[in-house]
Amino acid sequence: MQLYLVGALLFALLVAIFAVQNSAPVDIRFLTWEFRQISLVIVILGSAAVGAVFVLCLGLLKQFRLARTLRNVQAENKKLTEQLARLGETQISTGENGEAS
Repeated sequence: MQLYLVGALLFALLVAIFAVQNSAPVDIRFLTWEFRQISLVIVILGSAAVGAVFVLCLGLLKQFRLARTLRNVQAENKKLTEQLARLGETQISTGENGEAS
């Protein structure tokens, strides 16, 4: 986990350095929007930020799914543990060979 965080911070630093070194004004067209003479720094950092938010949303979705699966598995485990305890009590009361004591 720490290695992943260090890698992400290093990547963010490299993106920031790249953005600052490429600060020329550019014209941007996307679908019906058009921006004239906008700094390339804003475009690069904005794109990186939108990408980070998108990845964060995907990660949160995965976490929610894993949490739901864990809850279901824990509930099933509890149910099976209780069932096993009841079977053990039944076996003790009837004895090892199946006869009532």
